[in-house]
Amino acid sequence: MKRCSVAVYLVEVKELHGRTSLKLGEFDGHSNLRDVVQKILARLGIYRKIDLYHKVFRVALDPIGNDGELTGLIHSGDYGLAADIINSDSGVVAYKKRKTDSLTDPFYFSLHLPPKETRGILCLQQFGLSGVKTLFENVLAGQFGRKYPNFRLHIRGLTMTDALVDYVKRGVVEELIVEKHEIPADIADHFGGVKKTYPGKFSYSIKPSRGLFKKSGLLAFAKGEKELSDVFDFGEHGFDVVKTKIRVGDELKPVNLTKPDSISTTFDITGAVQAGQDGYPTKASLAKEFKKIATETAKRGGIAL
Repeated sequence: MKRCSVAVYLVEVKELHGRTSLKLGEFDGHSNLRDVVQKILARLGIYRKIDLYHKVFRVALDPIGNDGELTGLIHSGDYGLAADIINSDSGVVAYKKRKTDSLTDPFYFSLHLPPKETRGILCLQQFGLSGVKTLFENVLAGQFGRKYPNFRLHIRGLTMTDALVDYVKRGVVEELIVEKHEIPADIADHFGGVKKTYPGKFSYSIKPSRGLFKKSGLLAFAKGEKELSDVFDFGEHGFDVVKTKIRVGDELKPVNLTKPDSISTTFDITGAVQAGQDGYPTKASLAKEFKKIATETAKRGGIAL
């Protein structure tokens, strides 16, 4: 069996030109994203061609579970190249593939869109380097955008900011570092007699002897509910970079709040799934591993599924 892995992403809805993530259960005041996505996926059950990617695809959606999880298979394959299909046992050409033919692979997916949260979790299966993230995102976001033109559906990878929820809940914010890549005029005047903005770097650190920073503000920022400037008053100097250090147990976790580092969220599950008679992992074994990974990701990101 080919190497099988799970790639994990976050799902958010924002106003077309907005930056704040909206509550999934009422992103426009009343619509539930889970219901909207379920209806979109249910309409994709017949194979269709996407010329942009030279692919055909369809979605086989499972009946929705009691927990609201959306699961199913995305059948996707390339077209555009003629080739010989070889019987690997005999070495004989079994079929001459035409340019319009496509051999599709099934990619399992699970989608958690808790109505009270501002972030959902999407898990997509990959075979080796092959996956369907770009195709799935563009089709789903495109259909969503046509129905809700004032909003946009965003699927993105996890960053250290998403882990911030778990860090803040379990740890203590020890330090806040603010940087600006120029020296403000008043500071330049105080220290050098130059009454204008001066090239260089201006930074300051706030490191209280005991808890000072409000956790609620950082949690709201991590969940996409507030901008960083709504959490802290940076005054007239503003900022270019804001960093924090959080003590979690014996570890000090540095987090860049303005330019967060990405977190690797691809998990190899080849050894944990069972191969079916068709050579592909069974849906039951995939569902079990996907559930475990989604649950762990939700815990890590402070998302209540």
